[in-house]
Amino acid sequence: MAWSDLKQPYVCLAPMDGVTNTAFRQIVRKISKQVILFSEFTNVDGLIRSEYVRQRLNYHPSEHPFFMQIFGNNPKSFAEAARMIEDRGVMGIDINMGCPAKKVVHSQHGSALMKDVDTACRIVEAVRSACSLQVSVKTRLGWSNADNLISFCRRLESAGVSLLTIHGRTYKQGFKGQASWDAIYELKNNLNIPVLGNGDVEDYYDGCQRMKNLDGFMIGRKAIGNPWVFQDRQKYPEPNLFTRISVAMEHYHLLRKIKPEHIALKEFRKYLGGYIQGFSHAKAFRCQLMEAPNEQSFLLLMEDMKAKVSHFRLSQAS
Repeated sequence: MAWSDLKQPYVCLAPMDGVTNTAFRQIVRKISKQVILFSEFTNVDGLIRSEYVRQRLNYHPSEHPFFMQIFGNNPKSFAEAARMIEDRGVMGIDINMGCPAKKVVHSQHGSALMKDVDTACRIVEAVRSACSLQVSVKTRLGWSNADNLISFCRRLESAGVSLLTIHGRTYKQGFKGQASWDAIYELKNNLNIPVLGNGDVEDYYDGCQRMKNLDGFMIGRKAIGNPWVFQDRQKYPEPNLFTRISVAMEHYHLLRKIKPEHIALKEFRKYLGGYIQGFSHAKAFRCQLMEAPNEQSFLLLMEDMKAKVSHFRLSQAS
């Protein structure tokens, strides 16, 4: 399958480590059929050496179209990982060249590749040579400014990238300040491949408003615990609290299929705020859910909250 086979605009769930695992992706897919799903941010060396990391290659058939995002800096490792990924039937490989985490950059991965263009291109070429999958790259405006964005991305296009996603911040910004999309619009005018925008997208409507000449957008942090963020609100109503709790519980049970109880309980906390926010008097329940000592207590609290939905009303002050 190629990008040209998919309907535009390309609306994507951004790859997020510890968030976009198969459990959450299945929930997003259930609610939004057209969303293009991306895996967690995964180290190529981990895929090659660790059976535990290779579990990230597992996915449900319903998740297609599904991309695996990987990072590293060794072209040979990328080639080996690419063959493994292709064997799993994934649609394509997304190479991370934008993560600003210090431990990632200090290892010459992620954003560091923006300063090592030759290695970045060799990685793309190695993946293209190793498999027949679509190869995309997710990167940033630049290291400290966007001066080299066009030249960097032209090199990536020449190396064989079929799509680019640009986060509208530099490495130096990290996730601070507002994302700027102006340089992304200019970049699109200088390439012959699809370009997606990323950074501060609130929801589907906001993404469509920001797109302009781009081919689509990714939603990241705003999707955590809010899989409805990809729906067109003109066609679908805002989900009520009963629906949100029901979907949250389904999500938790999917997570439990891949994680033991103590890990699933801890990891699910990151989604809770998104599922329950926006309702008056919900804060007290959220606090109790965050502190639930075991699965039985957690599920009982969720059922209790679902039974009392009439006590909660939509409110931005919760």
